[in-house]
Amino acid sequence: MRQRSIGMMILLTIVTLGIYALYWYISFQMELKQQTGEGFGGLGHFLMSIITFGIYTIYWYYKVGERLEKQGGPNNGILYLILVLVGFGWLNMFLIQSEANKLNAPAQIRG
Repeated sequence: MRQRSIGMMILLTIVTLGIYALYWYISFQMELKQQTGEGFGGLGHFLMSIITFGIYTIYWYYKVGERLEKQGGPNNGILYLILVLVGFGWLNMFLIQSEANKLNAPAQIRG
């Protein structure tokens, strides 16, 4: 998965009025599917979110924790699920990308 600067993600999300968040949502799932072989591809992922009126997105936030755990990170699926259910789901993209960045970091940096 690609390394992305969290600060740049925040800036792009604000400047594009949230369009970058949609781009990230689709591209991150494409990268995650490439790594794990689980879930839909990018467009299928986006369409499922629309068809289910966002219910699939809630499910995906939970499952992404498990998929990152398979990559060697912590399983924060419950945290992502709780955040989306209490109205702070917009934070999830930054938390998820932060975990993905840690997984992609060289071994000496991870400690």
